[in-house]
Amino acid sequence: MIKGRQRFLGALLLLACCPTAGAKPIKVLTEHLPPYQIDTRSGVSGFATEVVRRTFEIAGIPYQIEVQDWSRAYQRTLRQTNTCIYSISKSTERTPLFQWVGALASTITSMYSLKNRPDIQLKTLEDAKKLVTAVTKDDITHHYLLKHGFKEGEQLYLLESVTTMLNVLQGRKDIDLVLINDTILKYRALESGVPLEALQKQMEVTDLPLDFHLACSLTTSTDIVTKLKTSLQQLKDSGEFSQIIAGWADKLK
Repeated sequence: MIKGRQRFLGALLLLACCPTAGAKPIKVLTEHLPPYQIDTRSGVSGFATEVVRRTFEIAGIPYQIEVQDWSRAYQRTLRQTNTCIYSISKSTERTPLFQWVGALASTITSMYSLKNRPDIQLKTLEDAKKLVTAVTKDDITHHYLLKHGFKEGEQLYLLESVTTMLNVLQGRKDIDLVLINDTILKYRALESGVPLEALQKQMEVTDLPLDFHLACSLTTSTDIVTKLKTSLQQLKDSGEFSQIIAGWADKLK
């Protein structure tokens, strides 16, 4: 009887100290977005992926990363329990839609055209409304331009994935501009076969810095989100976050 009670108390203690033991892995959704997250045959790598992996590992939370088109990842995270997403930009409109774990990176966003389009000379965002800009559906750039009066099917051409963005710009005469992260641009150019020299930066969108974050759905356990926040902050305070940045420094320029 005593031994049975001891085993029972031991099991309770194990559950109390190890709440994630045997727990179903958290779904962590993302898109192929070099150099932040890179989908390869051997798995997902990249600067942000490395940070996210270490954040979950330090927190002791099981996880599973899935790569898919951004719009699908975004919509799934809005709807599903115990689901997180990265690298997602934070905006005033998005703030109440997710539980925000913390920032992973920050970069600049710009409007680009082909260099062989001397007819395009942007000085303000209003100038771009006379043209057609390609953006990824449900990306922060899509939501930003909608907020500033751009209309889908008129001034906006929506893509399911950023992968084909530069090919669309080069191959379709009815697409004039793309709005894209400056760091990502060189990787998209390499993957698409569109040379960087063929592109012209028209203007930086100064009020649209891309602050990439790890975030989770509103129905994800608050205990899990709190642990992830603590873990990410620990990663930064210990200097390991800076070491990860240093390891990717040449690719984050």
